Amino acid sequence: MSQPKPSSSSKDTRLPVTVLCGFLGSGKTTMMKHLLENKEGMKIAVIVNDMAELNIDAELIKAVQNSGGDLEKMENREMVELQNGCICCNLREDLLKEVYKMTKRGQFDNLVIESSGICEPKPIAETFAMNLDERPSQPHQESDRLRILNSAARLDTMVSVVDTPRFWDNLQSLEDVKSKYKQYKPNEEEGKKHISDLLVEQVEFANVIILNKLDLMKDRKQVDAVKKLVKRLNPGAKIYETEFSKIEPSKILNTGLFDIEELISGVGWLKEMKGEVDKEEEEKKEVHSHGHGHGHGNDHGEKCDKKDCEHSHDGEKCEKKDCGHGHSHSHGHDHGDHNHGDHYGITSFVYKRRRPFHPERLFKLLDKSIEGVMRSKGYSWIASRHNRMAEWNNAGKLFRIEGGGPWFDANIRFKMALKHHPDLLQQPQVKDILKDFVKPYGDRRQEIVIIGAGITETEVTKLLDKCLLTDDEMKLKPAAWKKLEDPLPKWPKAPFELEEEDDESADESHLENLRFKVGDKVECCIAPQKWAPGTIVKLKYRQSNWPKSKPSAPYQIELDDGMKIFAPFDDDRVIRLPQN
Repeated sequence: MSQPKPSSSSKDTRLPVTVLCGFLGSGKTTMMKHLLENKEGMKIAVIVNDMAELNIDAELIKAVQNSGGDLEKMENREMVELQNGCICCNLREDLLKEVYKMTKRGQFDNLVIESSGICEPKPIAETFAMNLDERPSQPHQESDRLRILNSAARLDTMVSVVDTPRFWDNLQSLEDVKSKYKQYKPNEEEGKKHISDLLVEQVEFANVIILNKLDLMKDRKQVDAVKKLVKRLNPGAKIYETEFSKIEPSKILNTGLFDIEELISGVGWLKEMKGEVDKEEEEKKEVHSHGHGHGHGNDHGEKCDKKDCEHSHDGEKCEKKDCGHGHSHSHGHDHGDHNHGDHYGITSFVYKRRRPFHPERLFKLLDKSIEGVMRSKGYSWIASRHNRMAEWNNAGKLFRIEGGGPWFDANIRFKMALKHHPDLLQQPQVKDILKDFVKPYGDRRQEIVIIGAGITETEVTKLLDKCLLTDDEMKLKPAAWKKLEDPLPKWPKAPFELEEEDDESADESHLENLRFKVGDKVECCIAPQKWAPGTIVKLKYRQSNWPKSKPSAPYQIELDDGMKIFAPFDDDRVIRLPQN
């Protein structure tokens, strides 16, 4: 999926593209002006998204004219304005046309695209990096556009410009895009995105991060705090400090840094979860580079001495004896002004437990937000939703718990595949899945990366541990957990999810209007990408030991090898007509 990086041997002649992202007022426009006035002999073309809304001033237009551009004639000018929407939201034909025109003229060494302040960087990168050979279903017209774009230009550097003095305020903001940036006239989907989410996305998905407006920062320690948190969010990015957006063009132009696979896999929360963040080395570099002493804490990942604890602690002992390994809902309350510049320690760790959260206690904690937690992401086990993985996502004061797929231990398809095809147990990916299984609840667990400022691992851990089920609640078992008070919004049902026993009878409406009848020849999915032929032998199949709450299966099938199985859904993902 990723583009090849330019090298002297590959001689990639495509026009290198730098994309500037950042909020309104962060300094993107001033940075473009500086680039055009200090080109170091390079010929730079510029595309501006929504120039009128950004109020491009006469000085920038003058800089373009002084550099040889002509704003009156489209075919000769170096700066092009794109209006009527944000370039990240869809594959913009006007963007493609302008990029293609600029490359074919052969007059430019670099192209800089300034996105709007509400722009998500990832969709832009995916447009440039898309491999059409891996996307054969792409619509023909869109496919042609992509081929034109990829033949003419290559994405070289993703740059995020950060308004450093406002960093903490934006990260802790509860505003959405619609209320904060009305001048951009965002559509409904754009308008719902929260400022804190957008800031985190822009920081996490960047090759280069510019901490701008340092002339307004009076306390060096506050700059260091922002820099350290940004480094935890995106360990692989190059971070530069600037005043008035002044930066050497070579630091953001034709750097060869862009690789979409590295960007996606290099975000801080994911590297933390994989244990790939070398905090000790990071601290040494900071002490060496800044040359002044301020406490960094102890982040050596010492192992807790509690026998049931799986999680790595920042030099602290775990006090919890049971420590172990759809539809969205967000929480967040404003607790008044809180200057995170007063706290210089950045903490990151992985919270791991083998005990579920009580849904009501978790809701109450997240509804107030966890003071000091700036970013958290991972997987969660909620007692009342025993078979579903909860996808945990937080930026600033906003916390979301969304419905993911079933845990592997509760995945009908996975269990059937292992039962009927034991040879799958030797597959590396299956072995990796089963490594997470611990009796009696399989792979169910809490595994959440926490990145915080001015708060310790012990403080966050204690708050989360209070939300776990108590020993007495654990003895009640999953059938009783399902009846716990649960103020979290309901999630739509996930495919292949097991049902817990309940007193209520199952809904059998899915058995109406079945596609096949007894005697029909079909194919059944018996493992990922593996199908077996068979014959329908029974409709509305049930086993005698199934609880009333478990729905009947639409079909029982006898495979050609004599084995009998059932199809839990009347769906082409499970059962279909023979393909040959």
